[in-house]
Amino acid sequence: MPVPETLGPRVALHLLNRAGYGPRPGDLESLLDTGPTKWIEEQLDPGSDPELDTRLAGYTTLGYPTSQVLALYNADNRTVGVILDEFLNAKVVRSVHGRNQLQEVLVDFWFNHFNVFVNDGFDRYSISSYERDAIRPNVFSSFRELLGAATLHPAMLYYLDNYLNTVPRVVSGRTLGGINENHGRELLELHTVGVDAGYTQTDVVEASRCLTGHGIDNIGQTGNYLYRSANHDNNAKQVFGLAVPGGGGESDVQKLLDYLAVHPATARYISKRLAQRFVADDPSEALVSRLADVFLRTNGDLREVTKALFGSAEFWAEAFGAGKPKTGLEFVISTLRAVGANVQIPRTARTAIQDSGMPLYACNPPTGFSNRGADWMNPSAQLYRMNFALDLAAGRVAGVTADVGGLIRSGGGDPGNPSSAAAAINKVVFGRTLSAASLAAAARVTTSGSVSVQARVAGLLLAGPEMQVR
Repeated sequence: MPVPETLGPRVALHLLNRAGYGPRPGDLESLLDTGPTKWIEEQLDPGSDPELDTRLAGYTTLGYPTSQVLALYNADNRTVGVILDEFLNAKVVRSVHGRNQLQEVLVDFWFNHFNVFVNDGFDRYSISSYERDAIRPNVFSSFRELLGAATLHPAMLYYLDNYLNTVPRVVSGRTLGGINENHGRELLELHTVGVDAGYTQTDVVEASRCLTGHGIDNIGQTGNYLYRSANHDNNAKQVFGLAVPGGGGESDVQKLLDYLAVHPATARYISKRLAQRFVADDPSEALVSRLADVFLRTNGDLREVTKALFGSAEFWAEAFGAGKPKTGLEFVISTLRAVGANVQIPRTARTAIQDSGMPLYACNPPTGFSNRGADWMNPSAQLYRMNFALDLAAGRVAGVTADVGGLIRSGGGDPGNPSSAAAAINKVVFGRTLSAASLAAAARVTTSGSVSVQARVAGLLLAGPEMQVR
């Protein structure tokens, strides 16, 4: 892996910001000591995280199957609020406190790629299972495994209306059922080959025919996947160059997924999306082509594609660029990590993420949230971010504790002296990469008033331009 042999603070910070949610105090020094190759290898092969497990132990509903969630809801509909609360809280806790940072970033990326909407009926009860059983176990597996798990999970089958997708039948002179194109269209447009691949409306219909019969046993009671052969169109099909013989039944969709998962257009589309998330809003054609080559050569091995991405010259060159603007989630989580925050009650942090325009699991359209950093830069979002940073520095984020004074002292600074405090934060949080302008602005904060000097300085720097990008 052609990663830098020696690692300066700016490059180390870049890696921690792109392959994770940013450093916690001490992470920069640790990375500088161990080197990037070892860190990347460890992140690509995540081990256990006992400390995180302890933090999540109180969230007893995280492992509930959909059938149990539905049973509890049917007995008392208030229980789903508790279950969703724990699910959303766990997202914040994993992101802030998890050791396996790349895994958490990839779970977020792939969930967003195969997006479902938490407030869409049945998905309120199945979304936890969807992330736990379809997305999380497969972020380092093959794209085919991930595609299959996401495509046929009840949450996706409901979200894209495939549970309504059936072969039309004529009963007593009336046509019952019919092809629903939603899932077939998004399978091609968003999940595999991409909208510019050259498929036609006929391909959408034919893909939808392959998906007929794949549904849910009982939406209100058990919520399990179920294939109903009577609802499947068993005639021959032609999808984007793939001939599917008649009589294949349940295997039709497996043949289609096998084909799409390693299609050259899929390799290119997935590679570009990964490069856009981790490298640049407009990644180079050369990088996308190289990643697509790895994708095709390894039959869509996502660990190998990810390794190639972090081994690219383009990835490392971004350490010396203007930076890629953070999403609302990335800003809030990275700010919490920067000050070594202990998140005991994540609700206020969740609100801050929502206020930044990115409510957790609540992107309504199947496109998911934008991977382009530039799309997250707007005045209202910036105001919310600044207020969150100032509140965090002043200890006003409920359910979160952070020792800003101790952070400053650990860097040899005086919490009561603006210039000294700024220099210490620059050292501990930013690896001495802050601009002279940012340091000068922090040094000029007033020392009078009810808000402490350390909170003013830290709040200003945490809301500053260097913290807004990754």
